[in-house]
Amino acid sequence: MGNSKTNYTVPFAIMSFLLFLLGFVTWINNILVPFMKIQFNITESQAQLVSAAFFGAYIISIPVGGMVKKVGYKMSVIIGSIIVAIGCAIFVPALNIGYGMVLAGLFVTAIGVVILQVAANPYVIALGTPETSSSRLTLAMAINSLAAVLAPIIGGYILDSSGDSVVVNEQLAKTLFITLSAIAVGTAALLYFMHLPDIEGDEDSSDAGKGRSAWSYPQVVLGFIAIGMYMGLEVGVGNYFLNYVEYNVAGKSMDFASKILGFYPLGFFFGRVIGAGLLKKYEPTKVLLVNSVICVALLATFFITKGSAFSIWPLIAQGLFLSIMWSVLFDLSMKDVPASAAKQASGIICTGVVFTGMWMVIMGKVVENSTMTFNGAEVTNYGSAYAFFFLFYAYIIFFALKGAKIRRNA
Repeated sequence: MGNSKTNYTVPFAIMSFLLFLLGFVTWINNILVPFMKIQFNITESQAQLVSAAFFGAYIISIPVGGMVKKVGYKMSVIIGSIIVAIGCAIFVPALNIGYGMVLAGLFVTAIGVVILQVAANPYVIALGTPETSSSRLTLAMAINSLAAVLAPIIGGYILDSSGDSVVVNEQLAKTLFITLSAIAVGTAALLYFMHLPDIEGDEDSSDAGKGRSAWSYPQVVLGFIAIGMYMGLEVGVGNYFLNYVEYNVAGKSMDFASKILGFYPLGFFFGRVIGAGLLKKYEPTKVLLVNSVICVALLATFFITKGSAFSIWPLIAQGLFLSIMWSVLFDLSMKDVPASAAKQASGIICTGVVFTGMWMVIMGKVVENSTMTFNGAEVTNYGSAYAFFFLFYAYIIFFALKGAKIRRNA
């Protein structure tokens, strides 16, 4: 066993890079929402269909879990990378065809991301001891955060605000997606010729839960809901941030907002690096609870200072404390689930991401019907979307205190 551990460095690095790729593709949506609104002259809730199309693809997570079980981790990530490449390629001509075609391209891209997500997370958990699984997945997700830092910075060049107008650089948007497509193809080709250690051997007849459905484990179902709530937080901050700063904060532009937004995922990176160490010393449920309470305090601060330049920072600061939540929620949901049900459980938990699109569209509807006085005029109140965060944090606090401990052992 000690010898096999030494071989885990390469597969861990490969999975971390895949998390980097899917992280960039996912976080670029924060820029695409205002981009599409301007490009196709559509409403806020229609623009939020970018999130609905992308995250709606996670509805296939359960059958993807079955596919991963059938073809293995390596072939799954190769297939996922190729589908990401196809989706990114569709985006290029779609900009000249219409918004519906763009959504179709994003949906195809998201299918590939789902496959990568469902395969990579349990694989990283399996690459070592169960005691350090939360720490290991958190460290891998730190690499994912680097992509999240780059996405708004690069995306900021696609949107340029001058005065009261915001213009888009369509050619740069096309170049970006052509590059992403090429990287995904190259990744698939590289993976094809590389060896990934097989951890299927964990699924033997000694599994006490052999044949039992992953749905029979309450921690999996409660974790599925928790991931849905968490994704509303992670995606929600960025999706409304640019417009909030542009239209609800005096003296600040969308160009400024796109650059400042980079600090949000930067908080994820540092939070995950620090969190990987903390999770080796403290119980994941306690770390999750403390971070959630701090985030609620930051959210309250935002609403107290809403409209001021200072209010930007409580939103950005949440990234530091949200950082460990995906890995901790995922890992706690997988605890005591036998290897025979692990891939199905991963699919169920990842399906919770589907909630994201629903949240964004609902939040968009609320924003469309909410106004505030700004510089003596009635304007759309983009900050109203963040009121939903209190609900999301309430459930995650419940999960930390109680939900994660409601388990059915193998």
